[in-house]
Amino acid sequence: MLPKLLCFFLLVGITSASLSGHIASGTCVCLTTSGVHARNGAGLSHSVVATLGSGECYKFNGGTLTHDGYHWYELQDVHGHHRVWVAGNFLSVSSSSHCSGSSTGSGAAVGTFATGVVSQHCLQCICQHESGCRPLGCSWDVNSNSCGYFQLKQVYWEDCHRPGGSLAACAADKNCASKCVQDYMARYIGHSGCAHNCESYARIHNGGPKGCQHSYTLDYWNGIRNEGCSANS
Repeated sequence: MLPKLLCFFLLVGITSASLSGHIASGTCVCLTTSGVHARNGAGLSHSVVATLGSGECYKFNGGTLTHDGYHWYELQDVHGHHRVWVAGNFLSVSSSSHCSGSSTGSGAAVGTFATGVVSQHCLQCICQHESGCRPLGCSWDVNSNSCGYFQLKQVYWEDCHRPGGSLAACAADKNCASKCVQDYMARYIGHSGCAHNCESYARIHNGGPKGCQHSYTLDYWNGIRNEGCSANS
C-alpha cells in the first residue's frame, strides 16, 4: 500500500494555484483541479465525504487549521454536507457571484438529486464517477449511447419509466437523471438478491438488474469507493 500522503498527491495531482493565509468568512472559493477530496475534518486521517471537481465554488465558513503539511479551509454546504474541510492547495478566491448556488462555475453540477432508496451521498459518488457530476452529452459506449450525469443508456431509461420526454433530455437534467436512477433501483433491488446498500446500487447501476451479483462489477464498485463512498453510505 502506498503511503497516505503519496496517495493523496496521486489522486489530486499537483497544481500551482494555492490558497493560504487569512480570508474573510463568507468568501467564495473555487476548486482549481478535479479529484480533490473533501474531508470531515482537517487532516489526511479524516474520512473523505465527497470528491470535488474543477470549477466548483463554495463559501468559506471561517475555519482554518494547519495539519499534515496543508492549510485546511472549512467550506459550507458541499455535496449535501453542512461542513467539510479542503486543502488550500486546490482552492482559489473567486467572485461572490460564483457562490450564488450550492455548486457553480463553468460546467459544474447544479440542481438537486431526487430522493428515494439511494442515499444522496451514494448518488453523488456515482454521479462523480460517471461524469464528474456534469451533464455530458451522449456518446457511444459499449454498443449504445451513454448520456448525462449518470451516463444513462436507452434501456436503463426505459426501465425507469422514460421520465423527461427523452433519454438525452432527462440525462442532462440532474433531478430527472437521479430520479431515473432512484426508480430503477426501487424496481430491481428487491429482486437482486443483494443488500439494500450503496454497493448494491452502484453495481446494479453498472451491471443491470442483478449486477450486484456479478464479479465484473467489482472494479466499478472500487471506483465508487475511491469517490468516498462505503457500502453503507
